[in-house]
Amino acid sequence: MSDYARENKSTDAKIFCNTIFASGSFKNVYRGEYTKGERAGEECVCKIFKSGSVYEESYFQVELKVVAKALEIVNKFNRDKHIDQNIWLNQPAVWTFIEGNKNGEKAIIEPMITNFEKFNSNTGWTPEESSPWINAMQSLSHFSYHTTNRRLLFCDLQGGIYKDGFVLTDPVIMSTNQEYGPTDLGAHGISTFFASHRCSKYCKAHWLVPHDKKVYFTIQKGSAMVLPGRQSRAALTCQLPGMLENLSIQEE
Repeated sequence: MSDYARENKSTDAKIFCNTIFASGSFKNVYRGEYTKGERAGEECVCKIFKSGSVYEESYFQVELKVVAKALEIVNKFNRDKHIDQNIWLNQPAVWTFIEGNKNGEKAIIEPMITNFEKFNSNTGWTPEESSPWINAMQSLSHFSYHTTNRRLLFCDLQGGIYKDGFVLTDPVIMSTNQEYGPTDLGAHGISTFFASHRCSKYCKAHWLVPHDKKVYFTIQKGSAMVLPGRQSRAALTCQLPGMLENLSIQEE
């Protein structure tokens, strides 16, 4: 098991899709409860791609690829002791509905996060007011760019504050090769992020920054997204009636 991964540790869950719990740029989030395994009785969330958005099979794999790379960065940041608390990352899994009107369709399942806050976006947005955790998260993003020798930027940092650290979810990786899905805005996204970045006491003076720090995207709190052959846009909304329940893990 990876050092700082917060895993499902369950094989089944009941999902309540009569009410949207949260909504992102291209996914709706629903509450659920694990029913089997170590986390039985604990809350989880189910993330379903919105209608008209990136619903193809490949995007589930891209999501897991992004999390895997983000976890590498989080592990290294923690091992290097850049702050005095640990950062954890929710590690989602792709599960399949086995009952109801979504039978056979896939969704992303991960443990519930409480005390939710957002600290930056993939266009460089940050909260107006500063705090130790805001500064730490900005440092984590800067560290990711430095430690990958200007190839990657880990951003869109959001999650929950706990007494023993912070838990992140829904990470974004931007890369010079633009290989991490629709929220990877490429080199221009990285430049836009650093146009707004201000180093805190947790950043090191020798950490690398882009040569280009121009603004190429509108700075916004929500995740900006670019799809191949389309202009960046918000996804459409879908309404899912009733309760969908009993998810089982998809065997690969």
